[in-house]
Amino acid sequence: MAALSDAQRDYFGVFALNGKLLNAMKTNPKEFIKKAKTRGAQFIYTIESQHVIICIYVYMIYLGSIKFQHFRYGRVMFMADQDYDGSHIKGLLINFFYMLSPSLLRIPYFLSELITPIIRAFHCNGIQKLSFYSYPEYEKWWKNWGNSDWRIKYYKGLGSFTHEEGKEFFQNVEIQRKYFVWRNDEDLDAINIAFSKSKTRERRGLMLKFKSSDYRDYTDLSICYKDFLQKEFILYSMASVRRCIPSLIDGQKPSQRKILYGAFKRELFTEIRVDKLIGYVAEHSAYHHDESSLATTLMRMARDYVGSMNINLLMANGQFGTHIQGGKDHASPRYIYTELNPISRFLFPEIDNKLLKYLNEDGISVEPEWYLPIIPLVLVNGVSGIATGWNCSIPCYNPKDIIANIKRFLNDDKLQPMVPWYKGFKGTIDKSIGGFLAEWR
Repeated sequence: MAALSDAQRDYFGVFALNGKLLNAMKTNPKEFIKKAKTRGAQFIYTIESQHVIICIYVYMIYLGSIKFQHFRYGRVMFMADQDYDGSHIKGLLINFFYMLSPSLLRIPYFLSELITPIIRAFHCNGIQKLSFYSYPEYEKWWKNWGNSDWRIKYYKGLGSFTHEEGKEFFQNVEIQRKYFVWRNDEDLDAINIAFSKSKTRERRGLMLKFKSSDYRDYTDLSICYKDFLQKEFILYSMASVRRCIPSLIDGQKPSQRKILYGAFKRELFTEIRVDKLIGYVAEHSAYHHDESSLATTLMRMARDYVGSMNINLLMANGQFGTHIQGGKDHASPRYIYTELNPISRFLFPEIDNKLLKYLNEDGISVEPEWYLPIIPLVLVNGVSGIATGWNCSIPCYNPKDIIANIKRFLNDDKLQPMVPWYKGFKGTIDKSIGGFLAEWR
């Protein structure tokens, strides 16, 4: 709102969405409308209002009560964050419009978006300023031209821009606005592959073929739906795999690895309050998301109740939750303390740091791509995760059994089958048809 000029306010209506919509293709219209309010899409419930935007009319078109000529607004322009989640929101909105009225997507230039930089680079001479609209675009530039002469600023979302920067984009709205166009049936196929339940294999195939060098060209005035979904929206899908599927090498997700990096860097062998450690980790690892989720991840890494993990890398000095409620009954991060488990440095020897490949974010060196534990923590503590196209679930195993099998492997001996094992569990675990069955004594 702050970016609009007085004259533009006569032509632009603004409606804020809180959070993400549901996948309309996976939900029948009645169920979608029923759940929309709880997910922040309150516009479904304001049909009777006289001051409504185009989204209301889309639903009315679905009911067959009005025609396109009756629209109060002639176009819809998305203003989402330029990061991966912003691309996801734009894709969900396109899917929403398609499911309620497919013909709308065929109207030339009906849907559009206002693009904003995700990263800006400022040269020390105070004159040069570069804007990047996607991570692959920035990474390619940094690899060839990046150095200490440039100051990098990451823009988490629209709220990161100053009033002046916002007005700058709206003054150049015809340059910053990009239109979605329907070219042929390939656009329809692309929408189905992106959102349909039955197209999981096709989604996986596209992701396996994707190359970071195939990023979208933001200088073009328009983009077809197929290119948007397979050159921008797919970046969210790739990111969801990196975020949610742990590495087989160290058994960690990126957020867990950032916490471990911060703890090692701070040499955290004396306790510290959790909220203070979260702030330290976010600062030194260029964490770009809500710090409350980072706190939740940290508390999961410290839990030591039965069924959580066999080796907690952080200590739980306080109430970190119980098995009864799955850790949800933990105390506030400002009341509990943590520190590195003494065994953590034996699992991740400091001497191995020279072998690691450290990532670069916002122009600073952050955590490594992965750590090199001396035993596979992916088996010790187990992992679980679900993302676009993939999911994984590995139970916990006894560290002693893992070490024994590693020694057999090094000596070219036959490996022994292992049964899942959880520290402190007094029951029995037997193999069943679908996996393993645990019984309490």
